[in-house]
Amino acid sequence: MFYLGFGNVGLWAAHLIIEASGKVITISDVTRAVKNINGLDITKLMNHSTENHRIKGFDGGDPIDPRSLLTEECDVLIPVALGGAINKDNANDIKAKHSIDATNHPTDPGVDVQVQRHVETV
Repeated sequence: MFYLGFGNVGLWAAHLIIEASGKVITISDVTRAVKNINGLDITKLMNHSTENHRIKGFDGGDPIDPRSLLTEECDVLIPVALGGAINKDNANDIKAKHSIDATNHPTDPGVDVQVQRHVETV
């Protein structure tokens, strides 16, 4: 599972995924994106984020370019950050099998049809 955003919605989505025996391997905020192919320790990341008000400096994963999150292969992509994360510049490059839209307007208008051709959206 890949994932975008670690605010209120993202935090709770991550907890629910872990409780359901899922694995969150990538999370981002405005300061950094972090990836651990074996699964991120969400509790440790939450504690770090609470103490530091950001993901930057978290040592439980490797830093990656946040822009690459949307275009890496994954089972589920959950854009929970700012609206317009999926846009005309990256829509054709999304490799997720499924997308769960958990924010207002994660996909720019007009791009929805483009994404729906190859990604099942919930």
